This record gives sequence, C-alpha cells and structure tokens, in this order.
Amino acid sequence: MHWTENELNILLIDNDEDDYILTSDLLADIEGVKFNLDWVESYEVGLEAIAKNRHDAYLIDYRLGRHNGLDLLSKAIKKGCQAPLILLTGQGGRQIDLAAMEAGAADYLVKANVSASLLERSIRYAIELKRSETELRKAQDELEQGIAERTAEISKTNEVLYDKIATLEQLEHEIQSSLERRSRQVQTSTEIAQKIATTPGLEDLFRRVVNLVQERFGYYHVHVYTLEDDQLVMQEGTGKAGQNMKEFEHKIPFSAEKSLVAQAAREKNPVLVSDVYREPHWLPNPLLPETKSEIAAPIKLGDEVLGVLDVQNDRVGSLKQEDQILLMGLCGQIAVAINNHRLEAKRKQAEEAQRKLIEELDAFAHTVGYNLRDPLDLIIGYTNLLKEQARLPEELHEYLNSIARNGQKMSNIIDELQLLAGVRKAEIELKPLNMARIVAEVQQRLAYLIADYQAKIIVSEYWPTAMGHKPWVEEVWANYLSNAIKYGGQPPLVQIGATAQSDDMIRFWVRDNGPGFTPEEQALLFTKFTELSHVRIKEYILGLSIVQRIVTRLGGQVSIESDGKPGQGSVFSFTLPGNYQTN
Repeated sequence: MHWTENELNILLIDNDEDDYILTSDLLADIEGVKFNLDWVESYEVGLEAIAKNRHDAYLIDYRLGRHNGLDLLSKAIKKGCQAPLILLTGQGGRQIDLAAMEAGAADYLVKANVSASLLERSIRYAIELKRSETELRKAQDELEQGIAERTAEISKTNEVLYDKIATLEQLEHEIQSSLERRSRQVQTSTEIAQKIATTPGLEDLFRRVVNLVQERFGYYHVHVYTLEDDQLVMQEGTGKAGQNMKEFEHKIPFSAEKSLVAQAAREKNPVLVSDVYREPHWLPNPLLPETKSEIAAPIKLGDEVLGVLDVQNDRVGSLKQEDQILLMGLCGQIAVAINNHRLEAKRKQAEEAQRKLIEELDAFAHTVGYNLRDPLDLIIGYTNLLKEQARLPEELHEYLNSIARNGQKMSNIIDELQLLAGVRKAEIELKPLNMARIVAEVQQRLAYLIADYQAKIIVSEYWPTAMGHKPWVEEVWANYLSNAIKYGGQPPLVQIGATAQSDDMIRFWVRDNGPGFTPEEQALLFTKFTELSHVRIKEYILGLSIVQRIVTRLGGQVSIESDGKPGQGSVFSFTLPGNYQTN
C-alpha cells in the first residue's frame, strides 16, 4: 500500500459509470486529502487490479454482472490482498451486511446514505484498522520468535551443563572406587583430597596441592601446570624454586619435544622416569639441580587434559609405580576441583544470563504493550467518533459496538500480559485485606459489563480478614467475576462469598449458572498460557494463568468445582492466609 497523510489511491470496481462519477464527486469534496480514484467495470479486471497492490483501499459494488461483490471480496482475500476492501450496495440489508463482514470486508456502505464525510471516515478507518492489525501481527511474531530463540539458548546451555555434571559424577565415583583399594597411600591421598576439596579458590587449590603432596610424601619438588591454549603454564611450585618460576611466569610449549610435562599432556598418560639422566626427552631445570627421578601425571577430566602435576625426587629409582597410581588418583581429584570451579563460574554466568533474559522479556512485554496501546486506542477512538458523529444505520452501530468491545478486550489482554510480567519480580508485603470493599470496587469497575449482560450479583455479608496484596487480589476478583458474567447463564446469576477453613486459610469463591466444565476441561483451565485447540478454554486461559501466578505468590491455591452439567454452573475459588497467621 502507498498510504500517506495527504494522498490516498482508491480503486472503484463498479459496472455503473454514474456511480463512478458520484464517488469521484464525493471524494473531490473532501478537504485536506487528495484522493486518486481509479475505476474498473468488471469482476475480472477488478481482480487483476487488486492483485497489483497499487491502491490503499478498494470500493467494491455488490452487483458485478454474473458475479457479485462478495465473490470478489473472498477471491481477493484468498489471493493475499493487503489493502482494506469496502463493499457498496444499492440497498441496505442485514443479511448482506453480515455476509460482507464474514467475507472479510473492512466496512459496508449503502450508496443512498453515503456522504463525503462518511466515505472519508470509512476509508480512513479501514486503512487504519488494516495497518494496526499488520503491526500487531508483526509484534506478536517478533515476540514469539524472540522467546523461542532465548528458550533454545537456555535449553542448550542447560544440556551442556547437565552433561558436564554427569561426567563429573561418574569420574568421582571411579576415583573413589580406586582409592578404596589402596592401603596407607589411599588414606594419605584421601586426606589430601579432602583438603583440596575444601579449598575455595583455584590459586589456593594449587598452592595446597603442591605443598601437601611434598610434605606428606617427602618429594624433592612438586609443581602443577594448567593447559592454556598451546602452553602449559606453571601455576604453583614448592620452595624457592617454585616461587622463582612463578614470578617469571614459567611456561612450557605443548609441542615441546624435550619435556616430560609436555609429553604427559600430549599423550594423556603419566610419564614415569626412574633416572632422568638416561631419558632423552628430559629437560634439565637449573633451579632444580638435585632432580634424579620424575613423574609427570596429566590432570584429566574424561579425555580432556586440564593440566599436569609434576613430581621430582633427588634419588634415582625413588619414584615407582605406586607413586604414579597415587598421583593419578590425586590428579582426578584436582581435575574435579578445577572443573567444579569452572562449572561454578559458568553456572553463575548462566544464572546471570537467565536473569538478564527474564528482565529483557519483561521489558519487551512492557514495550510491546505500550507500542500496541496507541494504535488500539486510535481504533477505539475512531469507532466512538463514528458512533457519535456519523448518521449510520442501526446495523452499523451494532458492528461499531462490536469493534469497540473487541478493542477493549485487546486492551485488557495487554494489561494482563504486563501484570503477568510484573507479578514475577515484584516484591510485596502481605497486609490485612478489607475484602468487602475490594469486592465492591471490582463491581463498580465492571459496572458496564454487569449492565451489558443484565447480570445479577449476590454478595455474601461474611468476609473474614485474609492477608494479601490489594492490587493483585483485586485482579483475581475481576477475572473471576468477569468470566462468570461473560460465560455464565442467560442472564448471568453470580454468587460471591468466603469460607474460613480448618487449615487457617480463607477460601473465597465465585459461583455462576453457566454450562459448567467437564473434568478434562477443568484440567486445562489453570495451565500455563499455551496454544490450545479447545476454543472455549482459550477464552479463560490467560486470565486464569495470571490468577494462579498471583495466588501462588500470595501463599494460596486456586481451584474449580463443576459437574459439567448445563445450568448448574461452576465454582471458581482461591485461598489466602488468614490474618491470625501473622500473630
């Protein structure tokens, strides 16, 4: 479409040239807007012109030879027409009016009653309504896509986290089983591992590991490396030599040929050398001149190498297979500790990302609500303006009322979505509630609905004091009461009351005289807001989802009682803590 503030392109499809001349004259009388009116005479040519999508609105005569305007309406919409379609007829008739709206017409005008101002309002209203519908649909699609993408990201992160945790649990079990088969070394190793597990940070962990291993087993020197990209970085070492290497940020390339540490990391297996002077791959360290034997044990998590624990002794042949087994057991504990620290960091990042996501979704819901409210208020405003200023047939007034009611319903849905987002994060303090006053205020708030449906409301005089948050509880009553009026009997008969329970909770209830719900339908009523094929339940689902969220936050429960028999109605209820629970 090519709509601008001061110029509109209109196509008239009418086989009567006099109608074209009359319509052209009417549009020419309109001040402030230039209407470019094109005219075609037949059904076929009109359909071809609509398919080109060059006009902002289409005026279609009901009588088009062997076809009629309703046929053209249906065909154009099926072919994806994006601009509004307005039906013109020589005589007014409720049956044609209804058929036009069912076929997708944006408006229906009787030629004899058409004036320049009415024609202008009808065209403007139809274009604005179509544009608002398009914007609403686009916003909904963007919201759904954003939620789906964010949900997929969180789900993927959780899957990776669960896999890592499962791997850790498996490794811990294997290490524990292996340690139980050893004697003194097992006991000593377990003692060291327990101290490792209680170390809060990685830097303290590495320092405790090397010092405990050297102290308990009397080794000449112990140091630990972590694998960072393609470098083995020394994190901690014992004695003055270890302190010096740490200060100089000692590193060993992962690909180094003359290094037992690098060899253990590459092969992912421990390297035991009883006499280093006979080992061609050994690399002497001038800071450790007394080294005679060495074990380099990889710190692994599954098949992933996280680093290397290196032990050196000052006697040839003093390091044996049992030392290697001991160190591998310790490396498993170290790997678990390192990975736990990393997983904890990732968990905190994931929680922070999830918190930010929830805040973004809440902000997005509020933004969408505010962006939709202006065009929605404009639709309702135009509708009321037509009702007040246009001399329209009674039938059209009924449709304008329907548009206004549906617009108000959309506004209520926006309010409910924003309330749902707010309930999630709001911090509230429970206070005693004057429930009789709250119920009275809700009745006043729904006075228009009570009058429209000619509902009779019977309110109990017994209202025990409960604890809650007044604005939220008012929304619960408004939802229950409006549902009872809209979906109850004809006319609606609604009873409202309260009952004190033996569990120190107060039960508040709303009884209607509607058709009731089957057990299968009841199971769906308080579910989370999802896409349901059950048309009747969809009318309830969003509001009741909010009700459940509110009542749960207030420490209560929601329920429904119904036999599913027409006329016997349903009882919707919710519970809140009694005032005496705070004493």
